Amino acid sequence: MTGERVATARREAGLTQKELADRLGVSLWNVERMEDGQEDALARLDALARATGKPRAWFDTAESGDDHADGTAAPEIDRARVLVVAWAIILLVCIRFFSEVVPLLPRAVNFIDIPIFVALVLAAVLLPSQHTRLDRSPALVFLLPGLAFLTVCAFSILVNPGRIATGPSLVFTYGYLAPVGVYFAVYRLWPVGAAMSLSRLFVGLALLQLAVVATISLPRSLAQDNPDLVSGTFGANAYQLVFFLLVAGALLAGIFTFEPERRVAKWVPVLFAAMLATVFLAQYRALILTTAVTLLMIGLLLGTVKVRGLVLGLGVIAIFVGTLSLTAQSLPGLNLAPAVKAFTSNPGQMVVERIRALDHLSHLYTDHPRYMLTGTGPGTYASRAWQTFAQADRQSKSNVAGSYVLGLTGGKIYHTDVSDKYISPQADNPQVFQGSYALKYPYSDYTSLLAEVGFFGFAAMVFIYVAALFRAGKMTLILRRVAPRGDPLPALALASTVGFFVLLQMGILQSWLEVTRLTFPTWILLAVVSKEFHARSDADRALT
Repeated sequence: MTGERVATARREAGLTQKELADRLGVSLWNVERMEDGQEDALARLDALARATGKPRAWFDTAESGDDHADGTAAPEIDRARVLVVAWAIILLVCIRFFSEVVPLLPRAVNFIDIPIFVALVLAAVLLPSQHTRLDRSPALVFLLPGLAFLTVCAFSILVNPGRIATGPSLVFTYGYLAPVGVYFAVYRLWPVGAAMSLSRLFVGLALLQLAVVATISLPRSLAQDNPDLVSGTFGANAYQLVFFLLVAGALLAGIFTFEPERRVAKWVPVLFAAMLATVFLAQYRALILTTAVTLLMIGLLLGTVKVRGLVLGLGVIAIFVGTLSLTAQSLPGLNLAPAVKAFTSNPGQMVVERIRALDHLSHLYTDHPRYMLTGTGPGTYASRAWQTFAQADRQSKSNVAGSYVLGLTGGKIYHTDVSDKYISPQADNPQVFQGSYALKYPYSDYTSLLAEVGFFGFAAMVFIYVAALFRAGKMTLILRRVAPRGDPLPALALASTVGFFVLLQMGILQSWLEVTRLTFPTWILLAVVSKEFHARSDADRALT
């Protein structure tokens, strides 16, 4: 049964996909899958005939047409597209486990984000286009600011020739712009109707993180009295695990609210408690406030639309408070008590301390006002690109690039006049606040952008991420009202919204917008949600 026949019958009957779904008594998602050839419509021939006014025989003739009449070719292409995207996410999330925790692979594979980026772009270019309006993406929202950012980077390089090095400037530009390229590639690749596949993938990866923490990370951490080992499949980077669990937690909350029939839905409260306990075990204290604000946002989004959402929203806050208190009391070695005290008594102090740690930017601008417009040059001040080259000799377990960078530079450490004067003294002698260095380090996406590419580069990149957040949030608000029960898209939209919401906050703490293991999956989520959303004409009109 071809999806084209179903779509043709619906259009000739003057029906929207939503109207046909209502007549058939199925979800909008089912209709989309039937029209895309991913769900067999043979069992619904009588209902389709009644709904569209076509005789059953009209649909039956589709069984004896050309090579694509039985709908077998299209699903093969669709599966290939889904697998390309799925494996990109799996490799990004899991590769460091096999290069750092269980070192079966050389650490060079940690750079797998680069071949993944190339593979997604090539797949988007080489796989045949679907030639439908669904390939229309909000290009102007992200493409024009991206081109503006690239232009600003080029200008900043030209006016700072004596300070620029090729490696850091390329890494800087790639780190900030590649995620946007991934968005466009995945938007073109993704086949409409496969949203459930992505949802199941993220749920499976979340369960994998909890299993690895329980069986490998936590036993090693307790044996060595080292909380930094609680990192799941993310190697030596616990903060990446924390981010992933927050996004996956949002997805589970959406599943609990909008897809109560799924088997995982009844386990969501237990999984939430396990995820929050893992977040606290990972000791990323600087994100406690972010975690609380994120959970509050999830509760507000879900609690105002369904009773199950309200119950979950209230429960999530209770689980957060209870899990944090229990973890702090049960494991005093984690030294969470100071963070809990500061969070409950004076959370504003965390903000004040962070601002003080970033005041180096005001000194740079006071001494060199022109940098407000031109910047010091990409990769020259405090960005992650600068850190990669300027701190290549550091022995940190997470410093994967160090030996490779030293090999490329002949053993020479990269440094610049501005970083030596404004960043290195503070970075080399960090202070401790709440038992952590995170709030006192001089690194932040926002100050790095303002310093290295000036105000216009900063404005372009922040606009891209804020626009992405608002787009994801608006789709979430619309889908929570119009999506039928059991539709996987609202939960994915909520996860996408939370991803950008958390990324924008994490950018205050470090240069996380340059970390592709955080940004690539988030932009992939947005691309898939946008593509699926645009296929639903009613919802798409509401967005515009």
